[in-house]
Amino acid sequence: MAEKKNNIPGNGKTSGNTATKQAEPILSEANVKKEFNAIKRMFKGIKEDDPDKMKLIEKIIEEVAFQKVAMRAAKAELILHGLQTTTKNASQKFVKENPAVQTYDKYARSYASNIKTLIDLLPPKQKKEVSRLAALRGDV
Repeated sequence: MAEKKNNIPGNGKTSGNTATKQAEPILSEANVKKEFNAIKRMFKGIKEDDPDKMKLIEKIIEEVAFQKVAMRAAKAELILHGLQTTTKNASQKFVKENPAVQTYDKYARSYASNIKTLIDLLPPKQKKEVSRLAALRGDV
């Protein structure tokens, strides 16, 4: 009998039939770099004006890009497996919170703070175009 394929977003591993393609992991360097480039485009005007400031901004952008991709992976895990998991310890079974809940919460808090910092550092022209709500929604 054929085994059922089980793709778990975020880890890049596929269980079941080895002939199937591996799912692309959500938390990957490629996705972080893609997110980094999308955010960095908003700070074009600063590069020429103040290269030292841009280096600091790029470090914050790196963190924000990673946080956003990590949150996306945790969210996919929550959608796939729910908020709670059942753990079996010897003969005991108990329900506990899915670890992805804590991961998502931790990254969401620091992401919001870092996005606010980036919005404050946007060049004046860009500040008008991007609202804080849009940035938090992920429309950045």
